[in-house]
This record gives sequence, structure tokens and C-alpha cells, in this order.
Amino acid sequence: MNHGGNVWQGGRPSDWLDYSANLRPEGAPQWVRDALTAGMANIRYYPDPKMRRARVALAEYLGLEDAQVLPTAGGISAIDLTAQIPASGALLATPCFGEYEMLCTRHGLRVHKASLLRTRHEIGDPAAQVKDALFEHALVYLCNPLNPVGAAFTRQQVENLLRQVEDALGYLVVDEAFIEYCPQHSVVDLIACNPRLLVTGSMTKILGIPGVRLGYLCGHPAVIEALSGHQITWELSCFAESVACALPEHRREILTDGEMNARRREQLRAGLTGLGIFVYPSEAAFVLADFGRPVAPLVKYLKDKHILVRECMNFDGLSDGRHLRLAVKDEQSNERLLQALREAMVCAENL
Repeated sequence: MNHGGNVWQGGRPSDWLDYSANLRPEGAPQWVRDALTAGMANIRYYPDPKMRRARVALAEYLGLEDAQVLPTAGGISAIDLTAQIPASGALLATPCFGEYEMLCTRHGLRVHKASLLRTRHEIGDPAAQVKDALFEHALVYLCNPLNPVGAAFTRQQVENLLRQVEDALGYLVVDEAFIEYCPQHSVVDLIACNPRLLVTGSMTKILGIPGVRLGYLCGHPAVIEALSGHQITWELSCFAESVACALPEHRREILTDGEMNARRREQLRAGLTGLGIFVYPSEAAFVLADFGRPVAPLVKYLKDKHILVRECMNFDGLSDGRHLRLAVKDEQSNERLLQALREAMVCAENL
């Protein structure tokens, strides 16, 4: 399984308790639903190919200039654009989102990797871990917070890595797809003074709208202008535009959702730890759990109970069959998962 969220494998999507995709547990908030309804007014028209209204709104939400922001059809579209920057190759800080490698390869970049895992359960400093693998004109990818681990890097840590990449005449792409859960770590405000820094983001997770496809790319105006030429025409639908336009007036609600996620994440972490499971430190909408045993029997047991979880076999350094990435959900769902895991672990011991 390369991605989570596969609720189309039998029955209705709503029949599944999906811990494999890291989305707002309650689904889209009411203000987002209202924005989607308002977007219906423009369904009869082709979208603005320049995405002007969405661009202005996203720039206001992010605290940037319009020319520094490019709306995209989800975060993955923004990542695809970065892979088209002229470079001698790509350097991925792993473990990480598998699409980095796929998209870089598709665009003809040779992919190199540097592990952020210092020990089995310890994430190292990005600059220190990447230093020996860095090469001239590299396109370096760092996910912050790190998917699938959840660990977040401080602004200073990211800046230290950026200085190294700049010295190598490369570009640093920071994927902030989960940054709304720990906004203090964002480096999007550094764009103005750092032309070799790009930041990608996604509103999918915090708003619970994977079907809408709303993301963004931030960078120096000249870089943004060059990469915009690679976008397909009418990339942003009227619905994604409508949600983007509503973002600036709903910052407080978004921050509140991030704070609620932190409380729920602690409940889930404590429950897993109580079962004897190692949980990596996380500031994201998910946790990475090392069960210390093969998880395949647990995954099957949970699936029989219509609970989906994310195995980590395709993540570098985590392909030992012992790890699961688990989304953070509401308290009731978290308790249902924990109870199912208790039962599954007993059953697995009796196999």
C-alpha cells in the first residue's frame, strides 16, 4: 500500500474507520461546507486560469506577497512543480512521502537519499544527517513535520539545512503539508529573503477535504513565475477557489483544530504506550508506532473490523514489518481503535 485512505475497497466509504489517512476527524467544518456551496455559483464557468482570487487569498492567509504564492490542485501538484526546477539531482531526507521519488524520477532527476534516523527510534538533525550526502546543484526535500514519523524540526534546524543547500548552489523544498498542527515551525516567512527556498503546503488534512484538491507553492517571485508555466490550465476548480478565498477569515478556527488535535494525539499516544507499544514523538495529525513484532496479523484483524491502518513497508528505514502510522481521530474513535488493538494483540499472541 503506497497511500492511505483506500476506503473504496468494498462497501461504502463511510463504513470504514480510516486510520490510514490523516484528515480532520469530523470532516470539513461548516464554514468550508458553506464555501463549497457558494462555489456552486461559478460551476457553469471555466475557472480563472490565473487563479487571481485564490492567489490573493492564499497570500493573505500565509502572510506573503501575491507573487510569492501559486495555488495548486493539492500539495502533490505543488511538489510536482518543484521537481521541474533545473538541478543535478534530487536528495531526499528519509523516511518521507513516497511521491517525492516518483515525481523526481518522472522528471528525469536522479534520486539520492539521506536517512534522518540516527538510531532505531531517534530522528537526527536534518543538517547533520544530510551533510555528507549533499552535492552541488541538488534539489533537497525535507518534510516538516516528517511524514510518516510526525517529528517536527525547529525553524533554526531548517535554516541550518538551508544554508548548507545554498552553499551547494541547490534548492531546498520544505513540504509543510501538516504545518497547521505545529505552525510555530513554519519557514514560509523566510521566502522573501531566501530565493533558494521553496515551501509546499496542503489544506487537505486540516480541513478534511481530500476530494477538493487545494494546495500551494511558495517561493521567490521569479521561481514562482517560471514554475507556473508548467501548470495545466484551469488547475483550480471553482470549489477549491471558493475555499481558498475563505481562508483568511478562518485562521482562528484552523488554529483551534490544531490545538484539539494535540490533545487527542496525547490521548492516543498514552493509550498505545499503555499497550507496550513504542510511539515516536509527533507534532502532526498522526503517530508512528513500533509494535516490536510483525504487524500483518494485527492489520488483518483490524481490517476485518472495518478499521484501516497504514503499514510502513514502503518507507525507507521502516520496512521491517513492525511499524504502523496511525491517524489522530476523535476521542471515541481513538478508544475504539485502542480496544481493537488490545483484542488483536491477544489474538496474535495465540496464533
